[in-house]
Amino acid sequence: MLEHLILISLYLIGISIVFIPLEMSFKPKESNLFRREWITDICFYFGQVLLWNYVTVYLLNSFFSEIEFDWLSEIQYKLKEQPIYLRIIPVILLSDIFIYWGHRLQHKIEFLWQFHKVHHTAETVDFIAAFREHPLDNIYTRGLETLPAILLGFDLNLIVGFLTFRGLWALFIHSNVDLRLGFLEILLGSPHLHHWHHELHLKGKCNYANLSPIMDILFGTYYNPSEKPLRFGIIDEIDRSYLGQILEPIITAKYWKKIKTFTSKINSQRFSG
Repeated sequence: MLEHLILISLYLIGISIVFIPLEMSFKPKESNLFRREWITDICFYFGQVLLWNYVTVYLLNSFFSEIEFDWLSEIQYKLKEQPIYLRIIPVILLSDIFIYWGHRLQHKIEFLWQFHKVHHTAETVDFIAAFREHPLDNIYTRGLETLPAILLGFDLNLIVGFLTFRGLWALFIHSNVDLRLGFLEILLGSPHLHHWHHELHLKGKCNYANLSPIMDILFGTYYNPSEKPLRFGIIDEIDRSYLGQILEPIITAKYWKKIKTFTSKINSQRFSG
């Protein structure tokens, strides 16, 4: 346990060494390194890498192991005869399509939004805010991300490099940088495009693609103005603490308000006494 804690702390230091200088060099003038709620996002980071990632992997392995894919055996067999690069291409394309529509549904279906909106509560979008994600939302997203590989009979170890790149790219497109990528934005996206997805008043109605904005272009949700978004977050009321954002989407709003009222009364009595 201690060794694992050291490793994930070193990883946090490593990505900070990369992204903090990047954000300080290309940041908008109004941004600050130690901004409001950055400790909350650190809690999300440690919660994710210490606990929730293991829960996600366990549940998805259990779920996928119970599903029979015999009806795809012929396609899987033909793919295995192809060179590795030809096998990976359909997995990447299908993964992008699945995540695009899955992400779009997260903003359309109220049940999914209750969990996904935790990610959108960040009022400053930067690399560490990328870890602000409800564990049930993480299970949903990781399931969509890996489902094409499972359907096509892939050993996930074969695409671990791509999955790692996708994870690091997610940190980059959340990073607080005023940096444009030219023609590469069409292929890979950019912080500028993803920041508009987090813009307060647009309510996430654009730029759903996880990797390639081509999906947004094809399905009519691409948005790329020249100016930068000024405000992030959501209009919905939600608890701002780490524990509150984990529990509130699970507990109905009515009962959550009662719990908060009860704990507030206890705290006020304790301090007044």
